[in-house]
Amino acid sequence: MPKGSDGTWNRKMISTAKDKEKAADKSWKYFEKPRFSEESFIINHFADKVEYDSDGFLDKNRDTMNEEFVNLLRASEFPLVAQLFQDGTPETLTAGKSPPRTGSTPTKAASGFTHSNTPTPRAAGAAHKSHTQSVGSQFQDSLRALMDTLNRTTPHYVRCIKPNDEKAAFGFDPKRAIQQLRACGVLETIRISAAGYPSRWTYKDFFVRYRVMCRSKEIDRTNIRKTVEIIVTKLIDDRDKYKFGKTMIFFRAGQVAYMEKLRADRRMACGLIIQKIFRGRAARRKYLEMRRAALAIQTAARGYLARKHYQHLRRSAAALKIQTAFRGYQQRKKIRHPSFHGNSHASPYAW
Repeated sequence: MPKGSDGTWNRKMISTAKDKEKAADKSWKYFEKPRFSEESFIINHFADKVEYDSDGFLDKNRDTMNEEFVNLLRASEFPLVAQLFQDGTPETLTAGKSPPRTGSTPTKAASGFTHSNTPTPRAAGAAHKSHTQSVGSQFQDSLRALMDTLNRTTPHYVRCIKPNDEKAAFGFDPKRAIQQLRACGVLETIRISAAGYPSRWTYKDFFVRYRVMCRSKEIDRTNIRKTVEIIVTKLIDDRDKYKFGKTMIFFRAGQVAYMEKLRADRRMACGLIIQKIFRGRAARRKYLEMRRAALAIQTAARGYLARKHYQHLRRSAAALKIQTAFRGYQQRKKIRHPSFHGNSHASPYAW
């Protein structure tokens, strides 16, 4: 709105909201028009409605930054200051270069540059205007970069309460502090805690953490709330210790710690079962290997002993045959020569 004012901008915004409301478009459902004022508007936040005054909105958006000032800060010796003014800075105008032509007469290109790459005053003014950055646009760029960073990470917020709007030391405004606590949802959290249900979980988060507490046949992935109800009623007998909401489940103090203990015990029991099966399998494998090794050793030892015994039997049989033959020979010789033993001087070859 180059020629508009804060009032016309606010009225245009209110008329747009009315058109959206008539068209049943809910994208402006958090926007409201004050009952008496034409220079303000209301935004429905999480905890309460906040009224904004449109005075000075356009001036803030027209608050352009001096290019010389930006260049001066960009050339600062402090790296932090120089880095703050690097984002969104005007780039070198190289996109409008025309291809070089032969000849000594410079010819103007369609984009406003001559053959010597010198921009015409008209093109330079347009480029300067397109790259002019205001405080509001720089704030939008910084906010967009911050939101991109937050969407890529998992931030943890710390609620800070301003004691006063003047930033004065040792000054505390109770009304202003209450407004901030109400706007950031702290009072709503305190109210829920005072009602006796300080712990709250969404059904999906509760199911992901405590699904180990139920059997597979009890899980219904099409109806997570039904599965959560089965788990909670199985773990907690007293129905006064918990309440089921529309999107969340609420617990009284101490119930989450109790369920965490049950979950830890269940995980310990499951871990013991897994260890028992794994150790049993490893022990059986080791036993079978030892049994096969023992059988191999026993087979070799028994074979060796059997062979030794067989050799002993063969030698014993051979010795018996030799003894039998020798004793038979002696007996036959004694029968044939009875005086063989009586005359010790007789020749053994005498027949």
